[in-house]
Amino acid sequence: MPTALHIHFWADIRNTAGSVEKVILSLATHGRAYSHAVACCPPQAISRDFYRHRNVDVYAFHENHLRNRILNKMFRLDAFTYPSLIATIEELRPDILHFHNRQELVDAVIERLSYRPGVAVHYHRHFAQPIVPRSADILLTVSRATESHILSKTGTATKCCVLYNPLSQELLEIAGAAPLPEPHNTSPLFLFGGGGGHHKGGRELIEAFQRLPLGTARLALAGNFGTESGSLASGIEIMGILPVSRFLGLMKDSDIVVMPSRDESFGLIAQEAMFLGRPLIATKIGGLGEFVDDECAIIVEPGNVESLYLGMLSALAMLKDDVRRSVMLVSARKKVERFAPENIVAQLEKFYDECLQ
Repeated sequence: MPTALHIHFWADIRNTAGSVEKVILSLATHGRAYSHAVACCPPQAISRDFYRHRNVDVYAFHENHLRNRILNKMFRLDAFTYPSLIATIEELRPDILHFHNRQELVDAVIERLSYRPGVAVHYHRHFAQPIVPRSADILLTVSRATESHILSKTGTATKCCVLYNPLSQELLEIAGAAPLPEPHNTSPLFLFGGGGGHHKGGRELIEAFQRLPLGTARLALAGNFGTESGSLASGIEIMGILPVSRFLGLMKDSDIVVMPSRDESFGLIAQEAMFLGRPLIATKIGGLGEFVDDECAIIVEPGNVESLYLGMLSALAMLKDDVRRSVMLVSARKKVERFAPENIVAQLEKFYDECLQ
């Protein structure tokens, strides 16, 4: 069986607060035609360089911080500082290297290998100036919007294909763990999971929420928000960065999920809300517009506080209309069932086949 190694420079794969970690684990767990493993770079030292996580083989590699500090930060030589990654690849000799970030390092990795694997380069975000490695055999993007962004910014001739994000293992587990709660009779709960980044629309959400009559609803803000809770209005709670199990549990217990993004490469939280049967308020910006519409969500205009406020009022009214809510949630579930991991991985492995031809 051919093998694929997912390479993740930014975190321990067990850091389940991150969307990239969710995607990598879902892809690796559902491999069929290929044996999937993961190489990741924890920000701090861990007790062992190999472990199994959710039945996936994981190899930890590390940056040589002394080399980085002297050669790069002092002398600005742009030296490669991940020798343990090269050693891991040479030991495993996978047929496919699947890079999920640090695209600027891909060519440096390939140049140091004694053999030439197939190279898939994955783009999860809209970077201002994306980098296309010379050694890439195929580029994978999480949406058509991201594909258009890459092509318009780089003009690359490398084959570029859309691979939508699969449903995560944690999501599938929590969806079947217990019946969904009914809406709260008093003080319904809005959930926002985008953190404090300008492009996520959290500031507009706070302003829109504060227009609601006092006591009408509650708002939970998850993610790296960076705002003092004391400076916010009554009814708003900052939850911080949550492990995925706790965040999905909070989503399951919420009444309405809000994703008022100004820019979105895909929209994993919207996908999760739709699968869990939570009413969704969202924009149709970027990748969101490829699976969210007014049949399955309340659509608002990005960056528009008035539109978001009206959307929140509409959502509160829908909580009292069982027929309307049921029709919308059934439509939402159908739209995201196509993101079942086995479907996405089957498509991914066909892309791998093309890299090896």
